[in-house]
Amino acid sequence: MDEKQFKEMVQFAIGREIDAMNFYTQAKKMVKHSGTKELFADFAKQEEGHKKKLEGVLKGKVDVAKIEKVPNLKISDYLVETELRPDISYAEILRIAMKREERSVKLYTDLKERNQDAALSNLFTFLIQEESKHKYAIEKIYDEEILK
Repeated sequence: MDEKQFKEMVQFAIGREIDAMNFYTQAKKMVKHSGTKELFADFAKQEEGHKKKLEGVLKGKVDVAKIEKVPNLKISDYLVETELRPDISYAEILRIAMKREERSVKLYTDLKERNQDAALSNLFTFLIQEESKHKYAIEKIYDEEILK
């Protein structure tokens, strides 16, 4: 992948992080459960941090991050996403959130596989991990509160 294509992919990822921030900010207002409100508010802040890390990549700054293994309940593998709407149910908001995080993991996995730089590979691995943590947290809530 040439530098122009790589920058375009990073710009696309930045746009996805902005979309995620907006989604969690909006979803926070739509859920009634205070724990989920707090979780979504925290995710919005984390997505903003991811955006800043990606903007740093475009400026030539790459942070090295600690990588951890994140469990995957794979609940989202079997769910169909719906549209965010005013009368949406709690379960549907959780499904949308899981599917969005799943797509983010796929995006960062693709970016990682397409670059040759070790520091960038570490950054994308970190972002994969972060989005996987979000997905896992949402899957746990879904498992405990919806599938119970």
